[in-house]
Amino acid sequence: MDKKVLFLIFLIPISFLSGLLLGYSSHKEVNNCSMYFKNPTPFKVEDVLMPVTYYGTIKGEYIGYQITPHNVNDEARRCFYKYFELKDKDPEKAQEYLKRALFLTEYLISQADHCEVNGTTFIIWRYNFDFPIYNLSKGWAGSLCQAGCLKTLYLAYEATGEKRYLKLANEALNAFTVPVENGGLLKIRKLGNESYYWFPEYASKNPPYVLNGFITSVIWIGEFANKTGNEKAKFLYEEGLKSIKAFLPQYDAGTWSYYDSLNKLCNKHYEKLHKQLLLTLYNLTGDKIYLKYYNKWT
Repeated sequence: MDKKVLFLIFLIPISFLSGLLLGYSSHKEVNNCSMYFKNPTPFKVEDVLMPVTYYGTIKGEYIGYQITPHNVNDEARRCFYKYFELKDKDPEKAQEYLKRALFLTEYLISQADHCEVNGTTFIIWRYNFDFPIYNLSKGWAGSLCQAGCLKTLYLAYEATGEKRYLKLANEALNAFTVPVENGGLLKIRKLGNESYYWFPEYASKNPPYVLNGFITSVIWIGEFANKTGNEKAKFLYEEGLKSIKAFLPQYDAGTWSYYDSLNKLCNKHYEKLHKQLLLTLYNLTGDKIYLKYYNKWT
């Protein structure tokens, strides 16, 4: 996210950005996490805690408070991780986290768009407001949010064994195979005579090609491939790695890095995040190109 955007989480303090690499965020303890309802009554109003992001005013446009899918999936993943951590140590507390994680997962499922393009069925999460920083209109989508929702759905499957969650995770993955122009999250990015896959964090006809969101999405797609054996995910991961290696030099600002393809320099937070992501890629692949830029960007 751009540094000009102020995140204020109302009711549930969340730091989404600090959790991009590990898949969860720093978070204050929530005492009452029992928010998953079995057989909920239609039209009944439930008193629940939801992550709400405050965007304020951006470029003169008031956006205010929004329930965003990326902060919902971030909180859901945090609760899943707490469940796995506590299920043997403190089963009762673990169940509270699981209930909350599943409630938030079900909320995400209810908000997904179900699409079909040229025989490919996929689900995708869209934002219900304009984002003036990159001139995005209501209904825009992004790879980082999508990959977070994919990860959330797999964690729900891992925690419950319910195949419905795995099926939906596979449909979420499919969005990365559908061109942005057709409502998906795939851009073919040219470099010389070569073409590369890119999954834009801010999807549009001419996206800004933000680096950290793309790398994180590729890592999480690779994680899904490793856990499920999904060949499509493996292919997307490998294509993503090719793209990262090809375009890394374009994000090189000497001893610093660019945030996007518009040559916007990273602030200290994103510079640190870039280095963390590069070190992760090096540890995953052993490819020294990642170590080269890790050492170069101070």
